[in-house]
Amino acid sequence: MPNTNFRTIKEAIRTDERGRITIGTEAKGKTYQVLVNDLGQILLEPVITIPERERWLFENPEALASVKQGLKESAEGKGKYLGSFAQYADLEIDDE
Repeated sequence: MPNTNFRTIKEAIRTDERGRITIGTEAKGKTYQVLVNDLGQILLEPVITIPERERWLFENPEALASVKQGLKESAEGKGKYLGSFAQYADLEIDDE
């Protein structure tokens, strides 16, 4: 756990009949991984989810570095418009 500097946001809360709790604005609009230890303590770890189809990129450090470099160059105005590639969208690709 990278940070153990916790603060209390509610003194005591009770789950409803379905096991739910309301945390409040601290958690508004976020997604969490829920972890529990042997003592029954629950930790909510904020996470960002990605579509399954994009997972490969985050598992391939070389490809991810290339994409980041391209985004950096684009932000610096180093990109060059090559026109539309829509005509190639339906081509079959061999993944041999």
